[in-house]
Amino acid sequence: MNSSSSVSSSDPKTIIWGVFWASLSTSLGGMTVVFTRLIIEESDPLSLAFVRYGIAALIFLGALLIQNRMPTFERKDMLFLTFIGTFMFAVFPFFMAKALEDTTAARGALIFSAMPLITICLASIARIEKLTAQKMLAVLVAIAGAAIALGENVDQIAPHALRGDVFMFLGMLSVSLFNVFSGKYLVRYGNLPVMTYSMFVGVLILLLLALIFGKPFSGSLTFDEWGWFIVLILAAPGGALMIFAWGQALRTITPTQATITIGFNPVTAILLAAWLLSEPITIKVLLGFVLIFSAIVLASYRPRHSNSGNVAS
Repeated sequence: MNSSSSVSSSDPKTIIWGVFWASLSTSLGGMTVVFTRLIIEESDPLSLAFVRYGIAALIFLGALLIQNRMPTFERKDMLFLTFIGTFMFAVFPFFMAKALEDTTAARGALIFSAMPLITICLASIARIEKLTAQKMLAVLVAIAGAAIALGENVDQIAPHALRGDVFMFLGMLSVSLFNVFSGKYLVRYGNLPVMTYSMFVGVLILLLLALIFGKPFSGSLTFDEWGWFIVLILAAPGGALMIFAWGQALRTITPTQATITIGFNPVTAILLAAWLLSEPITIKVLLGFVLIFSAIVLASYRPRHSNSGNVAS
């Protein structure tokens, strides 16, 4: 999630805190990939996404009420926020959960980490950001990294991994659409109000779809104590805190500086998946991560004399 309103600071302590918040957010993102795969077999993608983001939305609403910051949106802005919020908090959560029914956590996180580059391509198509030769090279490097990592044979633990990879890519495409077109609304209304409204839009859509196509009240949310503990992890630190931390980062460092920390996402997922899901850490996965992370750094790099632009993430 991203705002084009971040203010860069040259104060080392401020930069350190900004990098800390960004690293926390991206690390939590990697954690959510693993815990989603851990619990998804006990639910369905729509019901799990609904309850996860429903709890997170209530946390955000509580924060707004405590701060007495209830927003007043212009009608035309509400319509567009409803549109892009649907992609961010309904389409993305569904595709992510659906993907992790089939693919491994490590593969899912690697595709997740390529999201800034997908955003760059969409921003270029929308003529919001110029696609330079440097960024084109970064995209090609990322594709090479993904091809190597996803070429790993995981048939024994994920026989339908390719289908899951496609769903995860569609999820990242949905997030990128929000990143590209949300910037001016985040500037106009603030991070917390926009995210809260967008999240409630997504949650209501997820609930409706879950009632039609899922089983939220007849089995899909019948977890034991351990299951509900995982759901709360996905909703609180993996939902509300993750989004809040990203907003805090973008208040103190540039989006470019924050984007580079997305490398923590696959690292966290790969290590946690090896521990909790017994997924192997292979040379191909590690090489794919190195290439994708290098591509993100390459796409984000700007000489010191140039002004920092916005790279959504």
